[in-house]
Amino acid sequence: MEPAPTPHEESAWITRCKAGDPDAFEPLVRKFAARVLRLAGGILGERRGEAEDAVQEIFLKAYLALPKFRGDAQFSTWLYRIAVNHCRDILRRSPPSPLPLDENLLAAEESRAGAAPAGEDEPADGEEDEAAETLRHLLGKLKERHRTILVMRELEEMSYDEIGRALNIPPGTVRSRLNRARASLLRASKKYRRTGP
Repeated sequence: MEPAPTPHEESAWITRCKAGDPDAFEPLVRKFAARVLRLAGGILGERRGEAEDAVQEIFLKAYLALPKFRGDAQFSTWLYRIAVNHCRDILRRSPPSPLPLDENLLAAEESRAGAAPAGEDEPADGEEDEAAETLRHLLGKLKERHRTILVMRELEEMSYDEIGRALNIPPGTVRSRLNRARASLLRASKKYRRTGP
């Protein structure tokens, strides 16, 4: 695994791309691809199967728009904004296609959570997969703006300021949307426990 590039290296790659060196974009893709994939998958919710194609399209858009990147925000913030807008376009273009879910997902998650005290037996990979599937299902039940903000804050661990810049909203709005998103996720989780998928 390659070490993370320094901000100076990132800036140098951007400068080289703007000067017409297409090879300089590859290190930027390697650095941000996994993060953009998580973000796209979270925003697309139950349409996460489209996330890998979306990531390719996002990086293509970023590459083509790079000459317009002024550098008054971090490259990651600028890239996340492109990703969010692209995923929103996907969601607007066509309705989601529902995915079948196993009715026993929640039971597996509850047994995993209560099975062993912290530090003891680690959950099996299958149980982690089921828990992740349950979380994706619950995120899919949220409004897109709530899902997006939860993914950016909780999965990508972005600060309120970074999220605000990426979504073009003030940090106070980020906080209030995040609170509403968490409340919506809690309601969806309670309903899921009562009724299943």
